[in-house]
Amino acid sequence: MEIRYSEKADKQLKKICKGDKRSAIMIIKAIESYVKNPHGYFDVKVLKGKYGEFKRLRAGNYRIIFEEDNQIMLIYEIKHRQEAYHD
Repeated sequence: MEIRYSEKADKQLKKICKGDKRSAIMIIKAIESYVKNPHGYFDVKVLKGKYGEFKRLRAGNYRIIFEEDNQIMLIYEIKHRQEAYHD
């Protein structure tokens, strides 16, 4: 499976990396592990409401909001859990 980041997700990951490299590494490892074995045990849920088509992957205090399309994982947002579902 291929990983693609939106511009927004890329900026968010870079910002997290500047402030907290450990969390950024944890997020990247969670994404890579999920891509290698999407049927393994991960805290993934299908979202409801305005995020209806998306899933979220939990990585520590961060939430990775993504969509799977064939063999592509499209990552839209990476946010802290307190901000993840508010716009």
